[in-house]
Amino acid sequence: IKLIKMNNIDTSKMLTYQDRKANKSTIWILFLFLGWSHGSLNETGTQILFYLTLGGFGVWTIIRLFTLNKAIETYNRKLAAELDLNYVV
Repeated sequence: IKLIKMNNIDTSKMLTYQDRKANKSTIWILFLFLGWSHGSLNETGTQILFYLTLGGFGVWTIIRLFTLNKAIETYNRKLAAELDLNYVV
């Protein structure tokens, strides 16, 4: 993930982004060992439902294996837009 510097991007915005962005490695480790992925992406309600249904009886777990990377990228893009940063993959 790269951010393009356009016309004096505020350093505090960059630091905030670096602090709050989702780290793929960390989220994958949490997901594989604890089933925790939605909570890391500010989807706490979905995470609780995931646990209560035991990963959607396994179906959600299988789907999440294929959609987790895209979910992380989407979260990081939304965060960059929220901070008014130009985001480029």
